[in-house]
Amino acid sequence: MNNDINAIIAQPEYDFLRTEERLGKNIALLTFGGSKAYGLSTPQSDTDIRGIIMPLRSDLLGADFIIRECDKNNDKLIFGVNGFEQYLDRVTDTYLYVLSKIVGLFVKCNPNTIEMLGCLPEHYVCVSECGQKLLDNKSMFLSKLAYGSFAGYARAQFRRLKNAIGKDGGGGVTNVFRCISLADSLERIQRHLTETYPGYRRESIQMFITDRDGNVITVNGVPVDAYDVGVLFNDAVTEVTVNGNPIPDEEVRLSFKINFDMIEANDFSGVCNEVTSAIKEFNKHLGHRNHKKDVYHLNKHAMHLVRLYLMAEDILLRGEIITYREKEHDMLMSIKNGDYYNKEQNCLTTEFFDMVNGLDRRLLEAYQKSKLPDAPDMDKVNELLCELNESCL
Repeated sequence: MNNDINAIIAQPEYDFLRTEERLGKNIALLTFGGSKAYGLSTPQSDTDIRGIIMPLRSDLLGADFIIRECDKNNDKLIFGVNGFEQYLDRVTDTYLYVLSKIVGLFVKCNPNTIEMLGCLPEHYVCVSECGQKLLDNKSMFLSKLAYGSFAGYARAQFRRLKNAIGKDGGGGVTNVFRCISLADSLERIQRHLTETYPGYRRESIQMFITDRDGNVITVNGVPVDAYDVGVLFNDAVTEVTVNGNPIPDEEVRLSFKINFDMIEANDFSGVCNEVTSAIKEFNKHLGHRNHKKDVYHLNKHAMHLVRLYLMAEDILLRGEIITYREKEHDMLMSIKNGDYYNKEQNCLTTEFFDMVNGLDRRLLEAYQKSKLPDAPDMDKVNELLCELNESCL
């Protein structure tokens, strides 16, 4: 199992890093991604390489935002509305992001990319002066936005995990999980709505889990609050009722109570469009059910779910990006090795679900105690980005 990144990228299959026009001297840094970055690799683990590339002069000043025919036929070049954004080599599982794209993800504290700034020193190669400036200024990107990014991603991973082992289906429980998951997705756009639309308040839209007549439902005899994401981690839901009477799954729904004291027409239209788009996006992904996972990948995904919570807690409480999880290595590997897997029932144990529930609550406490700013200082981020881009001219 080779963990020497210099030796790995020296292999012929990585020659594209040296020969591709957009790579080579334009690489700001390279590092490991995945299990090797986390210190949780096994002989079965793949090698993932992640990196950042600087834009070409033509990207900044020219017409490279217009996709040429030759680029359209190159499945390694990923373009967005502003031009070239990413280079992807699927054979080696290598992802490289253009500077502006990665900074946009960093300021959101995106879990899949912010980890690139917290790797072990020996896991970095090809670090240019610009790449080093990004590493030196990584704290600039940390904020309380990490809570929504990591918690939202972790909960989505958790739902997919339950989906993969069939824990969210049958028994009249499917819509309970779906409705609370949707409520969680909508709750995470509340900050954006309140900042964008002056007439909007958090209490403008209140959410409830009800039957078709608007009655609050109970799960295992306990009234369900749309904001109680803890229900998502309940692995023992057996009965959904209203006034003590079981109800069919199709009657469970997420309901809104709308209260706008005064809001401009355009703001109202914007709020409605954003809420509608969030619901459509949720339902679109809901239709893509996971296939049943083999035992190895089931346990692997369970391990990474726990890792996400631990990493987010480090960011919120200590302002640190710790990608290499040396401290929790043994515990995380025990999950990956199947210590929390029930072979007879082909599912994860109650202890695992209890652990995740506890981590989710602990992360909320970390968010409430965090001394990080609510959001990054965008003036400083913009100044850094301008400085780095100017070096490319």
